[in-house]
Amino acid sequence: MKKLTLFVSIFLFSAISYANVKLNSLFSDNIVLQRGMEVPVWGWADEGEKVTVEFAGQSISTVTQNGKWMVKLKPLKENSIPQEMKVIGKNTLTIKNILIGEVWICSGQSNMEWALARSTGGEEACAASTNDQLRIFNVPHNVQLKPVDNVNAKWVLSEPKVTKTLSAVGYWFMSKLQKELNVPVGFINVAFGGTVIESWMSQEVLNVMPNKDKNMDLATMKAEYDANELKLKPIKDAWLKAVDSCKLNKLPVPPRPTVLPSEFKGTTTIYNGEVCPIVPFAVKGIAWYQGESNAYVKRADTYAALLPAMIKLWREDWKRPELPFIIFQITPNRKPQTDPNEKSGIAILQEAQLKAFQTVPNTALVITMDVAESDVHYKNKQPIGERAVKAALNLAYGKNVEYCGPIYKSINIDGNKIVVDFTHATSGLTQKGDTLKGFVIAGIDKKFYFADAQIID
Repeated sequence: MKKLTLFVSIFLFSAISYANVKLNSLFSDNIVLQRGMEVPVWGWADEGEKVTVEFAGQSISTVTQNGKWMVKLKPLKENSIPQEMKVIGKNTLTIKNILIGEVWICSGQSNMEWALARSTGGEEACAASTNDQLRIFNVPHNVQLKPVDNVNAKWVLSEPKVTKTLSAVGYWFMSKLQKELNVPVGFINVAFGGTVIESWMSQEVLNVMPNKDKNMDLATMKAEYDANELKLKPIKDAWLKAVDSCKLNKLPVPPRPTVLPSEFKGTTTIYNGEVCPIVPFAVKGIAWYQGESNAYVKRADTYAALLPAMIKLWREDWKRPELPFIIFQITPNRKPQTDPNEKSGIAILQEAQLKAFQTVPNTALVITMDVAESDVHYKNKQPIGERAVKAALNLAYGKNVEYCGPIYKSINIDGNKIVVDFTHATSGLTQKGDTLKGFVIAGIDKKFYFADAQIID
């Protein structure tokens, strides 16, 4: 009799759990919803279950199909006064402290992930970061070999304990944008250091790239990773044994051998685990800062095709063909150039980013040349975040502000001189230091020489 009672109790508990309507984790307390466009709200419930969403005077119902449901709220007006949303199925969920304003995704690799507290002026910025009109949804690292539809995260308010580990570029971008627009701002942070652009794209899109190589195939790259990991297993086992011994004897733990690979985060894995779960959440635009892991000779050549393809993929995912995309150009890090004929993967990738800006509609380019250090992780992130604000104001909000550094326009050869004209130089040109550096010239033989340069009116 006791066994029968236990069985019935478990059965009833399982049935009740299965019946509960659930929401994607994006829809939590403290959320910011995008103003001025349809707002999808979605989750899961029993097959055929009716689900109703009530918010801001709207009440919209749908029926669950294949275990999933979605409604679309009609465009909302900005509102900085907290509201509540009810989601009603066989159970009722209530989301509290909802604001309506602008939502942006800031995505990319380590220079987008780099923490505010580790940046120039970051400690002061953290201390002053309390702002209930700025809300943050930080997507955790989530490597997946196949697409998933949810992540373990929730919205939080901007405050020092949150912002100290938050993206520095993203924070300075989002916090200043909030003040410029004077509306609530939602900041979705989706960044993972050391990732290549192929990690952020679907296998279906990579399969049809005209210049497809092994880096665009998940199975190939995973097999290479596994073979390398197996080869290095004796080193890893010895290190783990040393770690256990040191812990047991209360001694300092030896550092991880640099030869050991980090977790596999290659082709498609970040798209599967971090992008797919947030589609199609209503956002104003995307800020993309990635490229360093692709910026190598014989590796960077594919980026000129990959970046536009990735932008196209994300725009199709969000069903927004004109979704604003802000591209951060990578810095010229690493050793100074001493040979004017030196091949540079960085230069190739920078040019690919420039060409994407020039050819893909509704994009903007944020230039970072002047903040570069020998370390790829330069510390002065604030000017770059603030340039992103200007790019957003111009690109997404129709403000007539100059947001981009000088861009090459044309040349005129005059005897032994070459006169270069630039666009995006409405206030003229200035230089840092006593001389202008970085200019090289070549004749038809394509042999380059360093050139002396000066600014003229």
